[in-house]
Amino acid sequence: MLDVNHLLIQSIIAPLVFSPIALALGKSLKEKLGWVTILPIGYSLICLLAASSASLSAGEPALASYSWAGILGGLDLLLDGISGPIALTIAVVSIVISIYSVSFMKGEEGLGGFFGIYLLFVSGMLGTVLAINLAAFFIFFELMLIGSWLLIALWGGEARGRAALKYFLYTEAGALLLLAGIAIIFSLTGTLNLLELRSASTSIGSGVLTAAVSLMLLGFLVKMAIFPFHSWLPDAYTEAPMPITAIFSTMTGIGGYAALRILYTGFPKVLENGGLMIVLAVLALITMVYGGYLALAQTRLKRLLAYSSISQMGYLLFGIAAASIVGLVGAILIYIAHSFAKALLFMISGLLSRKVGSDDLSKLGGLAGKMPLMSIAFLVGFLSLMGFPPLLGFWGELYVFAGSIYTAFAGSLDVARLTLTLIAIIFAIITAGYGLWTIKRSLFGEASEAVAKVEREPTLMLAPIVISMVILIILGLQPTLITNMLQALS
Repeated sequence: MLDVNHLLIQSIIAPLVFSPIALALGKSLKEKLGWVTILPIGYSLICLLAASSASLSAGEPALASYSWAGILGGLDLLLDGISGPIALTIAVVSIVISIYSVSFMKGEEGLGGFFGIYLLFVSGMLGTVLAINLAAFFIFFELMLIGSWLLIALWGGEARGRAALKYFLYTEAGALLLLAGIAIIFSLTGTLNLLELRSASTSIGSGVLTAAVSLMLLGFLVKMAIFPFHSWLPDAYTEAPMPITAIFSTMTGIGGYAALRILYTGFPKVLENGGLMIVLAVLALITMVYGGYLALAQTRLKRLLAYSSISQMGYLLFGIAAASIVGLVGAILIYIAHSFAKALLFMISGLLSRKVGSDDLSKLGGLAGKMPLMSIAFLVGFLSLMGFPPLLGFWGELYVFAGSIYTAFAGSLDVARLTLTLIAIIFAIITAGYGLWTIKRSLFGEASEAVAKVEREPTLMLAPIVISMVILIILGLQPTLITNMLQALS
């Protein structure tokens, strides 16, 4: 279905065009500019919903193409069962974070620049997800990275300089690997359109094709903070301003979406490379265990959640490595569940830092009696990460592991894959471990001295937390809202 109303390009352009307007309005509106940024992102969300509705009615994906870069091809955009749920998640989380920023960023300097760059960042994320021309994809990918780097470097914590530099070096190294892979593919096929590459790549030798795609995958693994490319994430998450940390999990998972898109749309032939898929599964397992183990060792909630994000990216990669449609569905569900759960939990960490004075777990305790609604959201967020039914995280883990087991039994028994999957299921208990440990220390027991002085949750900071919680619950009760879209538009 052709996007005759140009809804997809509008969803990307709206935040981009509004960015300089936000910069100009900064001095007069200050933190209230957060309300204004909802307008372009909300418009993007409306465009995406309209395009999704039209596509579902037609029973086929929405496709748009614009003349752009001559030999490199057009600006090609696609909304289907993979990109649709991801783009909608980005838009909704971005609106939630805008609301949260109104309260959290109050009193900060240069808020015109903050919200202006934030809109560039959102535009970059949406463009990365919708673009299927690899040149355009790379440009949006870079816009996303540069925007996020500036937000850390200019509005981060005391150690923001070091964290921003580390983040920039890692992510740019990954971007260069990605660019190298794209250049090789273009030189071999003469096209950068993923839909065309599906057939054009069949004539390339499997060794050369696997090498080129592996370079791109390495770039995405860096973005996902997969072990051993993970060390940028804890510092970047800890030093970023809290609203940006809350949306970083959505951004980090885009590396997983990109790997899905490259493999399943452009190069399904590479999915048949069992050795490469096992390597990805091993890296995923190590990341799941390593991130979860280090989360257990943290004393600050924000840093614990950062290491938890590393672990969750391991789950997402495990779904990709499953090399099956079931695993693909699981990876998408993990992405969405992680985006809303982590946005919720990081916003709570910021609320505690402001109202209690610290997110140090040793200074928390008894929060359930002082902040009941926040505590319910806190519990829901962690239970989803733990895969507790019927929350969305449960469905994500179920599909990821079921997809891997399905692949293990397809054809001749793949003992290595089956063994890795069983080990991953067993070690999923680490997520439950740090989740339950954090819930117990923070919510229950006698109120700490700092918590005892706290009044009820501020409404403006609590509202986006509750919105995220409600979405997480609704999608958990009705995961078919996501899976039906994927099935109808695949």
